Amino acid sequence: MAFAGLLPPPAPHRLFHGSGSPPPQAGALALWCLRKVDPPCRAKTPLFVERQLVVFKCERLHQFLAEQERLLLARLGELDQEIERRREENATHLCEEISQLSTLIMELEGKCQQPVPELLQVRLCQCREGTAPEGTSPLLDVTLDPDTAQPKLVLSEDRKHVRYRDEEEALPDNPERFDTYPEVLGAEGFAGGRCYWEVEVGDKTDWMLGVCRDSVSRKGQNDVSLEDGYWAVWLRDGEYEAVTSPSTPLPVSARPSRVGIFLDYEAGEVSFYNVTDRSHLYTFTDTFSGKLRPYFYPGHNAGGTNAAPLIICPVQAQAGGNLCH
Repeated sequence: MAFAGLLPPPAPHRLFHGSGSPPPQAGALALWCLRKVDPPCRAKTPLFVERQLVVFKCERLHQFLAEQERLLLARLGELDQEIERRREENATHLCEEISQLSTLIMELEGKCQQPVPELLQVRLCQCREGTAPEGTSPLLDVTLDPDTAQPKLVLSEDRKHVRYRDEEEALPDNPERFDTYPEVLGAEGFAGGRCYWEVEVGDKTDWMLGVCRDSVSRKGQNDVSLEDGYWAVWLRDGEYEAVTSPSTPLPVSARPSRVGIFLDYEAGEVSFYNVTDRSHLYTFTDTFSGKLRPYFYPGHNAGGTNAAPLIICPVQAQAGGNLCH
C-alpha cells in the first residue's frame, strides 16, 4: 500500500545489526512508522477526511442550531412580554368599558324609573337647548289642513276640532283630499327635529291618531299600515292598539281622555302617551324620509255614541306639556 509523500520502508534485513545498534537507515524507518500512526498522516486518508468533514459539519450545525435556539427563545421572550403588555392594556380597557356600561345601565335604569313626564321633559328640554334643527319647535301648535279633510268631516273655525257628520259637504275634489274614510292631516309637516302635541279624545269609542307620510294615498280605500306610511294607535271595538301587523295591544290601565304624541325624526321614533295617567303607551321605531304630517281619524258617529270631536289641545311650553307637573 503506497502513501504519497512518505519514504518507502527500508528492507527488513537492514533493520538491525548484530551489535544491537540501529543501522543508519533505522531513523528513517522510525520516522516512517511514527508517521504511519500519527493523526496528521491518517487525516490525509479519504475515510478519515470524510469522518472529519462529518464531524466538522455536525459541529457547525450544532452551533447554528444553538444560535437559532438562542434567537428563538429571545424572540419568544419578547413575544411573551408583548402579550402580557397587551393583556394588561386590554384588561384596563375592558374595565373602563365595563365601568362606562355600568354607568349607562344605571342611568337607563334611573330613566326607566322616572315618571313619564320627567323623561319626556328631558327630551323636550333637549329641543329647547338647540339640538333640534333651526326652525322647528318641540311643542308644536298643530292645526288641521282643510284641503285634506274628507267631505263628511267638519272642522272648527280655528282648525283645532274635527268631527264626523252623516251629510257630505260639496267640496272640490283636489288631489290632497281624502275621499273615502273620515281622515284629515295636520297642516304642519316635519322633515326633521322633535315635535310634541296633544289631542283630546274624551269619551269617543272609535278614533285613530298618529303620523303619516305626506305622500300617502288620499283616494279610494287606502290601508292604514306601516307599509303604507302610517305610524298610529287606535281605539276600535273597545281595544286600544298600535297599528302594526298584527296589531299590538296597548298597556292601558286608565282610559285615556287625552293622548300625547312625540315625534323624534332623526331618532326614527313616534311615541304615544296617556296624558290622563301620564303613562307611556307605545313607541314606533323606524327610519323616516321625506315629510311627515299629523294624522287624525275621528271615526263615524255610530248612532251618536262617537259624535264627539277630536280636539287638538294647547300645550304649556313652560311645563313641558300636560304630561308634566
